Amino acid sequence: MDEEILSFIDNHTEDALRDLIHLVRIPSVAAEGGDSMERAAEAVAKMLEAAGMKATIHPTSGASVVTAELDVDAKRTLLFYNHYDVQPAGDLDMWDSPPFEPEIRDGRIYGRGVADNKGDLVSRIWAVRALTESGLDPPVNVRFVVEGEEEISSPHLEEFVRANRDFVSADGGIWEFGGEGLDGRQEAWLGLKGIVYVQLEVRGLSHDAHSSMSCILPSAAYTLVRALDSLKDPEENILIEGFYDDVRPLTEPEREAIAVIDVHEEEMKHHYGIDQFVLGLSGDALKERYYGSPSCNIRGITTGYQGPGSMTVLPAEASAKVDFRLVESQDPETILRLLRKHLDQHGFQNVKIAWSEGYPAAKTPVDHPFVEAVSRATERAFGHRPVIHPTSAGSGPLYLFRGLVPFVSVGCGDYDSRAHSPNESIKIDNFVRSAKRAVFVMDELAKM
Repeated sequence: MDEEILSFIDNHTEDALRDLIHLVRIPSVAAEGGDSMERAAEAVAKMLEAAGMKATIHPTSGASVVTAELDVDAKRTLLFYNHYDVQPAGDLDMWDSPPFEPEIRDGRIYGRGVADNKGDLVSRIWAVRALTESGLDPPVNVRFVVEGEEEISSPHLEEFVRANRDFVSADGGIWEFGGEGLDGRQEAWLGLKGIVYVQLEVRGLSHDAHSSMSCILPSAAYTLVRALDSLKDPEENILIEGFYDDVRPLTEPEREAIAVIDVHEEEMKHHYGIDQFVLGLSGDALKERYYGSPSCNIRGITTGYQGPGSMTVLPAEASAKVDFRLVESQDPETILRLLRKHLDQHGFQNVKIAWSEGYPAAKTPVDHPFVEAVSRATERAFGHRPVIHPTSAGSGPLYLFRGLVPFVSVGCGDYDSRAHSPNESIKIDNFVRSAKRAVFVMDELAKM
């Protein structure tokens, strides 16, 4: 690869960071909506055009999808998937600097969205720009799909993909996230678990009552707690009948891949302030569960009085947010139906599933040639091959691209990036190297 291209990236780091700062200053919080979403889409389109690509803003029933293409009539095509939306900032008092006023401190850039996912997006745009401004065509055709609703489960991306299947078909794809692990090694993720997210609600009374009446009036809170308790036993088994029927076990290549992964158990326990993992798991059993098992999690419970001091009240309502992470072959609609059946059969007909959302899991095979291409590109940019994770425990709309493009997820984050948390940040060095890796991915894909 021409050293001129790599030097261009080094010499224009400040310009690339200015683009990132400009994008982060737009508070494109999908959960809140507003005109900032379209402003972010327009900013992304301008950056893509500045890199020599033809950009288009596609309206959807929700936030717009931005696409760009540079067709050089090459044999192979590379697709980048990213998103311009971000999580809410949360408690502003927990930020050391304003979340939407990025700051550079000690070799890191801080701000909401720098790690998830604006830093990755801008680094990839500048990889293409390094080629075009050096007077060179990429060795592959390049396409971008940048959506604005990933942080709220991509409810309108499917309509875009369905209408643009030819555009989103490619020989290889780089998914949105990734980065450096606890040990400083780069990590590559080959898939995402699916998810079913529900809100359960109970109304026990027409209005709140004096707590003394709890001896004769039904408790919405206790009803909800008992319903939640019925979902999982103390051994972490999910008790919904049929829940595990479609679970597909890890393949032998996936087992071989996770066998060599060091999950840094002691460091992780220290990081989270725990003495042991659930069920006392460790070693291969811990990894098998992390990569290959579904889960049931209570995200939050709301009921009654939570203010200072005491208030003797019997709450009329109670609600809980629950998510189920799904593995390959589990169908979200089936799980939702089984959940409703479970609640009804256990006497919780009055527990309402107020709303739900979700999508299935998807993975790229460990032995796919594009995985090796990304591994070689990572070694060229970072000096070592990445740790290969068969899937992430998290979720995303990867399933929409099944059969259309094999995706590998790598990025410029790191173990301390705090995505979705206060003081989100990335290392500037990783940002620069990630741009170079994107250039190398193009080169390696062209050789496939």
